[in-house]
Amino acid sequence: MRSVDLLIRLAQQTTDERRLDLGSIGRAHDEAEARLAVHDRTLLDESGVAETHVDGLAAFGDWVPHAARVRVSLQQRSAELDRAEAAARDALREAFAATKRLELAREATQREARRSAARRADFRADEQATIRQMADAD
Repeated sequence: MRSVDLLIRLAQQTTDERRLDLGSIGRAHDEAEARLAVHDRTLLDESGVAETHVDGLAAFGDWVPHAARVRVSLQQRSAELDRAEAAARDALREAFAATKRLELAREATQREARRSAARRADFRADEQATIRQMADAD
């Protein structure tokens, strides 16, 4: 029984680690999405400035290819974090399932031990009743 309890504690620790991993990946994904939103707002602001100033239009034309590369990079990072988040969610689900399987195994073992103890107690009681009956018959 001790070994199952130890395995359950280890599985719970793994589940907690997976939960923390998922949380940190989720926060990183939120940060990546925020950076992408800031980049898009900056692009929109710069395009507004370029529309009102002729000099700004030339600078904006030079800056747009760089901004496009940065946006692609930010989108790739966000997509990568989406995949990592899905993988972390699956790992958490599996760790939770493993913990639950161990807990169910422990409960089944405990239930069987209780049944066995009850059968032994019933057997002893029957045995003692038989001995008493034999003693009364003498």
